[in-house]
Amino acid sequence: MKRAFVLGSVVCVLAGATAPALAVDFEYFKKQPCGELAKELDALQKAEKVLTEKKDKADSKANTQAVVTTLLIGWPFWGDTDHGDTNAQLAEIRTDVRYITKAQKVNKCS
Repeated sequence: MKRAFVLGSVVCVLAGATAPALAVDFEYFKKQPCGELAKELDALQKAEKVLTEKKDKADSKANTQAVVTTLLIGWPFWGDTDHGDTNAQLAEIRTDVRYITKAQKVNKCS
């Protein structure tokens, strides 16, 4: 019972702490003119493409190394590539893209 109360309290505190931070980000984008929003959206989409390609290239390299290792030693050795930083960056970019598209709709940008 105490665990559930503590866990519930932590969830409420975290939920309350994240909501204002998200609102600040959207408000920032909402105040920008349509031209700036378009430029930022373009830059974010290019960055997302670069990060996705980087992630795919790392996976391909890891898979190639795993196949070569398996052929050389005869033992299947498949490893996972750590994409922690890249995934975090992609999540931030995608969040900003959502804010920008929402701000464009609110500001009635064409």
